Amino acid sequence: MDKVILQKAEDYVLHLFNTRAISNNVYHSADHTCEVVEACEIIGTASDLSDDDLEMVMLAAWFHDVGYLDIIKGHEEVSAKYAEEFFAEENYPTEKIKIIKNCILATKVPQTPNTLLEQVICDADLAHIGKKSFKKRNDLLRQEFEFHYGRELTDYEFLKTTIDFLNKHKFFTEYAIKKLEEQKQKNLSKLQKQLRKIVGKDDDDTGRDVKIKKSKNDTAGRGVETMFRNVMRTHVEFSSMADSKAHIMITVNTLILTGLIAFLIRKLDSNPHLQIPTAILTIVSLVSLILAVLATRPKVNSGTFTKEDILTKRANLLFFGNFSNMPLDDFMWGMKEMIANKDYLYDSMIKDYYYLGQVIGQKYKRLRICYNIFMFGLIISIIAYAISIVLAPQPTSLGPLFE
Repeated sequence: MDKVILQKAEDYVLHLFNTRAISNNVYHSADHTCEVVEACEIIGTASDLSDDDLEMVMLAAWFHDVGYLDIIKGHEEVSAKYAEEFFAEENYPTEKIKIIKNCILATKVPQTPNTLLEQVICDADLAHIGKKSFKKRNDLLRQEFEFHYGRELTDYEFLKTTIDFLNKHKFFTEYAIKKLEEQKQKNLSKLQKQLRKIVGKDDDDTGRDVKIKKSKNDTAGRGVETMFRNVMRTHVEFSSMADSKAHIMITVNTLILTGLIAFLIRKLDSNPHLQIPTAILTIVSLVSLILAVLATRPKVNSGTFTKEDILTKRANLLFFGNFSNMPLDDFMWGMKEMIANKDYLYDSMIKDYYYLGQVIGQKYKRLRICYNIFMFGLIISIIAYAISIVLAPQPTSLGPLFE
């Protein structure tokens, strides 16, 4: 590794933290950055990274939280910009600068690393959650949150948020899974035990408030789930009604077209005055039939999703078309991820409700056009037949048409 560039990066970043850091950023501090760099070296070495790769991931670690000096939300992008400007001035290879930037951006929660280097820095950034010193680091994070929120967080709020985060988090490298996952689960168990104690309190105002809020949330949750269940049932019934109406149009117009082809069209040579009304009726039936078929024609999706789609909450696993071609193991993993995240689950239910409504809306629009064309077209056709028969040069009996 290039010790010179590593030392320059360390001096530059520590100088920024010493001169510009906000005193209340007790978690995203120079100490945290140094810990991440150290963890990157340990995890990277255990992951058999080459010297060049280990150098790049450690450089990324030095810069990964520099953007926090300017902005909180989206600080990863700012950190990447700081790194790009610094290494450009140092004439660092362009392709390596790009890798460093990607490593920094990969630390954004939810983490979605694509390479081993990105996995190493992601695990290093959150290595503290798999250590016995987790509580100390977590308390610092709470202090920082309270400063930026402008108020104190209740024990229930912070514990619930932390537990949700740990439940959704996963380590990526083999080293972190073996060395940190077990302690992470122990830390999670302790937090869950603390939360149960808080929820069970009934001898002070805080405990009672928590119980009341939990009870209200449970009631609201059941109400929301009942609403979704009833609404979805109603929409499915509306969809079935639309399909039935389309089936009627398909059957009627198929019979009309069959009758025209079998009986009437072959008689037009001897009855030329009926050609125009027959053409009108044929076009009306054909257009109505096409619209009815379009109203019931299913839309086929690819039937696949990626882990990135799940982690970024883009995939809706409540619709069969999004997973019909997926292996069972991947589908089970995706469902567990969705179930573990209440917001993701509710978002999926809302999306399912929305898109089902869009499909039903399109069905009824096409059916309305179909019925209007059929109704008015049939009237016009009958009038056209009547006029053609009345105005025919010679009276014509309709009997021979159906011989």
